[in-house]
Formats: sequence, C-alpha cells, structure tokens
Amino acid sequence: MADLTVCAFLTKVLCAHGGRMFLQDLRGHVELSEAKLRAVLRRAGPERFLLQEVELRDGPWDPEAEVAVGTGSGSGSGSGGGATACRVVAVSSARLCARYQRGECQACDQLHLCRRHMLGKCPHRDCWSTCALSHDIHTPINIQVLKNRGLFGLNEAQLRILLLQNDPCLFPEVCLLYNKGGDALYGYCNLKDQCNKFHVCKNFVRGECALKTCKRSHQLIHAATLKLLEDQELSASSVVNFQIISVYKHAKLHKMLEDKGRQGTVSGEVR
Repeated sequence: MADLTVCAFLTKVLCAHGGRMFLQDLRGHVELSEAKLRAVLRRAGPERFLLQEVELRDGPWDPEAEVAVGTGSGSGSGSGGGATACRVVAVSSARLCARYQRGECQACDQLHLCRRHMLGKCPHRDCWSTCALSHDIHTPINIQVLKNRGLFGLNEAQLRILLLQNDPCLFPEVCLLYNKGGDALYGYCNLKDQCNKFHVCKNFVRGECALKTCKRSHQLIHAATLKLLEDQELSASSVVNFQIISVYKHAKLHKMLEDKGRQGTVSGEVR
C-alpha cells in the first residue's frame, strides 16, 4: 500500500479513537511492523502525525497531566525515569473556509461546511436543509479538499475530531479584552475569573505567537478552562490535542525565527 493510502487510513483510525493514540495501539490496526509504521509516520512528518515519547502514568485520565507529559518538540522523551511510550497525534492543515461562513465564497481549497454544525450546535442540525450552509462533507468541493489533503475515507465524526484539534476557528471563544492592556493576569477584562471566554493568548491559538516568553497564557488546559469546557459542553480531550499541537507549532515557529535571526547576523558580519 502506498504511503498516501496508509496515512489516510492511519488518520482515520486516530480520529476514530479521539485524535491520538499510543503507537503500539495504532499498530494493532495496521499490518506493519513497529519499525515500518514509525518510518511511514516520520516520512509523513509532523504536518500529518506528531510523535512524542511520553511517560506512562497510572490512575484516571487527567487532562492537565496529559498535556504536561509531552515535550512539545515531537522528538523528546519522558524525563521522570518511568516507562515511556510513543504518542501519535493526528495533525492536518484542513480548515473551514471563513469566507464561506459569511456567504462570500463559492469554491476554494478549504472546507465548505457549517461551523456550528461541526461544533454540534447548529440550530438546524435536525433539519439541515433549512441551514444556508452545508452540513454535507461529501459535496464535490469538500470531497476534492479532502482528497487534496490526503484525508479521503474520513466520515463526518472523524473529520470533526480532526478539525477540533487543528482548526483555530473551532476553538472555544478567546477573550479579546484579556489579550489587551498591561495586566498580565486579566488584561482589560473586567469580568476576570467570571469571564465565560478563554483567557489565553489569541496568537498562540492561531499558531502565530512569536514570543518565547509571552505574558499571555499558553496553557489551554487548567482548572478554570476545564470548568468552561464543562459548562459549554465542549470536549476536554480535543482541547488537550489542540494544546499538544499548538505547543509544537509554537516551538517550531520560535526556532525558525531564531535561525533567521542568526542567519541575518552572520550575513551582517560577512558584509
């Protein structure tokens, strides 16, 4: 089987299991040795599959601990001295078209789907024909987008999982007032701890924060946000995956900027 087909199948399996799995569990769904499976995942790269060596933990699932055990680099290892395993997280560049949500786009290289439907909150979900936006992932435009991104074979539930952990437009609403002002704790948000929006760095959520030490929070999972997720009936697991992927992207962006700065310094010295 060609890598493209294998990758599409692996993404489907991952999204059928919440968007992330341990490598050993993923291997149970494909007839490949561990070495060959690792090779396929590495060839696809972190743009499709984020691999992290994490320390295994006992006890009930803890979303904060789930985020903490990953290094965010995609190549690190557990540091607690205990048993480790390779965690695989499904990554994708597929996004919902923002212009389509406003009725301004007829065709492009992004998915034309109702945002509220993908969140399970469209008031027309029981009678989607009355919604002005598509609820169908199998329209010609959407099928082509999925094919172009190597995501053929996903059903709607699996695509929803993939988008929830990758597409910033599906992330819970970020407090814009928190992101303004000199107060690092609350910004200009007068509601403070009573705010029903996420007090996190909006640029981090978008994958655009270039600051290594940002005064706005990059922690998407903690006690306050877990309460928000519960109140809004949102999936903590999807936000955990979003955090894992975002931490990796932030580290990658910062390294790229550092490398660019060093190259600029060297060029200046040569002159």
